[in-house]
Amino acid sequence: MRQNLGHGRLGNFTGPLLLIVILVVAAALRMYDLDRTSLWYDEAVTWAQSRGAFSELLSSVAADNYPPFHNVILWLTMPVFGDSEIALRLPSVILGVLAVWLIYLSGRSLAGDASDGPYSALLAAALLATSPFHIWYSTEARMYALLAAGGLAFLLSVMKVLNRPSIGWFTTLSLSGAAFLYSHIYALLGFAAVGLVCALYALNDTLRAGRLTLSPATIACLGMGFSALAFLPWLFILANRARSVAEAGFWIAYPDIQFLKSMVFSIAGSIVFFWILSALALIYCLRVFFVDTVSSQDEGNKRKFAGICLAFTAGPLILAYLYSLLVQPILFDRYLIAAWPGLLLLASAGANQFIPRLGPAALLVAALTLTFPELRFALFDKVRPDWRGITQDYKANRSKDRQLVLYKGFAAPALEYYLRSPDSFVAAGEIGDLKNQSSGAIENERWLLLVHSTPDEMSQALEAFSASEPEPVAQRFGWGASGLKLLRFAPHN
Repeated sequence: MRQNLGHGRLGNFTGPLLLIVILVVAAALRMYDLDRTSLWYDEAVTWAQSRGAFSELLSSVAADNYPPFHNVILWLTMPVFGDSEIALRLPSVILGVLAVWLIYLSGRSLAGDASDGPYSALLAAALLATSPFHIWYSTEARMYALLAAGGLAFLLSVMKVLNRPSIGWFTTLSLSGAAFLYSHIYALLGFAAVGLVCALYALNDTLRAGRLTLSPATIACLGMGFSALAFLPWLFILANRARSVAEAGFWIAYPDIQFLKSMVFSIAGSIVFFWILSALALIYCLRVFFVDTVSSQDEGNKRKFAGICLAFTAGPLILAYLYSLLVQPILFDRYLIAAWPGLLLLASAGANQFIPRLGPAALLVAALTLTFPELRFALFDKVRPDWRGITQDYKANRSKDRQLVLYKGFAAPALEYYLRSPDSFVAAGEIGDLKNQSSGAIENERWLLLVHSTPDEMSQALEAFSASEPEPVAQRFGWGASGLKLLRFAPHN
């Protein structure tokens, strides 16, 4: 009855209509000017890994640091839609919009039979739809939109099984858990945190019954067990890769206070907005765990759902931070894209609980006001390394007899994507490779593309490559002092 009253207060058609509007806005924000920026290095690597035979895809991804699900999606879509920038990014757009729908469903489950549950669910969907962080990574041909959508499907399935187990939701939990794990290595952290909380619920059910019982929490643990078994083969691959990464080091900075502040701003779009969300989420959890009395199964499930959502949200952050302090830095903003919707869910429920029905409207206004500069920046001004532009510069200025050398060689997939020929350039991974390119008499003009290099690296590269003075032709945005810097060298006499 209470749930029906909730629908009545919002209106029989108002709730679905608002959800449709939110989904349309989410799609529009993610589709807008989708090819405004060129593919950057990571996107080009995904393209290179996903365009060959399926066995080649698996072997190339196994040599990298993440699972292959997103690559498999592109491997299936590229023969149909091609490999243009828009075609490569379109699956992420679709997954980004799917995540907005899934967070709405998760918000409804989190609220249970509360009459005002639709308000908090719609708020969570609206916050994710307009999140600059989520929009940006829903327009990238990488696995981050998949990580967010897979995480929400997993979270929703867990809550559904805890509420009322069925074969359908048990199967969905097993499949969504596996999909989540195969999306990104950080999914392990969220999956483990939720699994631990479910295991505690199952243990509590067993202790209260005095015997092993097939409670909803136990059934959820079994579903996650099937997910873990499905992921086990790739877990061994990642474990071997982890040892290699630990020996070679990693590029992520140590998580000091300034790093954490930058990360929070990147995710939330506003430090103030992050603290508002955190305060509302805390208010909701404190009330559910310590104030509200458990007088019915629905109230008990509501407490369980809050615990699951809290673990899903805080678990990856805490585990990654501890690992970064004790072993090596792995904490990075985009890796937490699955945890971000969890905070939005808890904060939306808190806003609705703090001021029923008016709280969600107030929080949405605050979110749009505080994050609008970042939203505008993400849509119009934020850039990725401009590989499209630098290759256009090269094509416009090169002569018939040319030799292009790329330093550093790890960026070869991005250059290959835009030149469309691996034979049109030589990749030099080390300074010694540049010296080899400079040996002997060179009668034709030569070209050097410096990528993501420090001033010292640039000086060493120029000294190794040629004794003649270079002619700067173009420089485009890229990281490091060099950015993407194109140089032309006159023929040797």
